[in-house]
Amino acid sequence: MDDISPKQWIILTILVAIIAFGTGRIYGFKSGVKQNNFSSIKANSQNFEIRNASSAKDKNDSLLTVYVTGEVKNPDVYKLPQDSIVKDAIQKAGGPNEDADLVAINLARKITDGEEIIVPKKGSSGTEQQGGTSKGTNSGKININTADINTLQKLPGIGEVKANAIIQYRKTNGAFKTIHDITRVSGIGEKTFEKIKDLITVG
Repeated sequence: MDDISPKQWIILTILVAIIAFGTGRIYGFKSGVKQNNFSSIKANSQNFEIRNASSAKDKNDSLLTVYVTGEVKNPDVYKLPQDSIVKDAIQKAGGPNEDADLVAINLARKITDGEEIIVPKKGSSGTEQQGGTSKGTNSGKININTADINTLQKLPGIGEVKANAIIQYRKTNGAFKTIHDITRVSGIGEKTFEKIKDLITVG
């Protein structure tokens, strides 16, 4: 070591400084990369959680809420996807009971948000309707949404054929919203409506 000249000492000192500086830069770069990677992973995780929460909210908002009651195993309020039909709602409620009269309702009808689906019992006079009860009359008037074929025939101008047409219309299109909607049934025109308008109700 004593043989090293002052000039060589200077060179050696410069080399040591360069090596130390380079090592520090490399360490700092690696630390920065690690920190950036950690920040990126954390940000991606937060974005993923936000997207999942948003997706779950959108999915929940798109569901239909219906009340399934009557002859089903688990009557309750259920949420179903858009474009669900009455059959889907009944299955969601555990399926029909043995006494359920599935022939009296339209299983293929699309459900609407907030409606009540009533599955009638075999032998009852009511039929499934949207948001109503299963009684055939209301305050002396005949409920055209729930009356059976015999009750409908009590109306003037309504025989067995037209009564059947009313029931089939309900199964296909759902409940009548106004009493005048009955004129949409094949065979029932304005003249017939004038005879029965004071004798019928929709709920």
